[in-house]
Amino acid sequence: MQLRLTPDPLALRVDIGLPDTVPLLALNDLDNYLFPLVPRLTKGFGRQFASVWATKRHATRSSVAVCQTHTVQDPGGVYSLQVHTTASASSTAYKRQIRDQIIAAQPLLDGGIALQLGFVVGPRRAWPNLWKPTIDSLGSILGSDAGAREWDARDGRITDLGLHCVVDPAAGNQVTIAIRADTIGKQAAR
Repeated sequence: MQLRLTPDPLALRVDIGLPDTVPLLALNDLDNYLFPLVPRLTKGFGRQFASVWATKRHATRSSVAVCQTHTVQDPGGVYSLQVHTTASASSTAYKRQIRDQIIAAQPLLDGGIALQLGFVVGPRRAWPNLWKPTIDSLGSILGSDAGAREWDARDGRITDLGLHCVVDPAAGNQVTIAIRADTIGKQAAR
């Protein structure tokens, strides 16, 4: 298998093809495709991923690729934020710490969203466990439906998702997260 031959650091890309009858910007959250796959591959091959990407489009096929990571330019975006948290990712405190640092943000315009999250974690953190609670905390950027529960952000709008990790032994229990978010239409127009 290709994973055995690919040099570190590893990247994974998953492109999801959805039927034309399935709404693209509702449900089918990209982190829900990645979360079961990445820990399983990591455990099975004994190697960590430093970068994980997913997209969703109306298409007849889906694909998965493993490759070596390479440095790219910071994508910037309407939102280029950095937050810090020290709480357990399984706690509400984790989500509150993130939400409180981005509370001034306004939801991006309707449509698809490109979101990248760069995590700096200590060696004891399992960074895939940070994905969902972090995204759930981004309601002020992603928006929320009227009457939605507090942590029910409109994450189905994310059509391009990049998740990246750097392990820093000095980080301890602190997690630093770089957030880059923009609407897809704006990025295509650049």
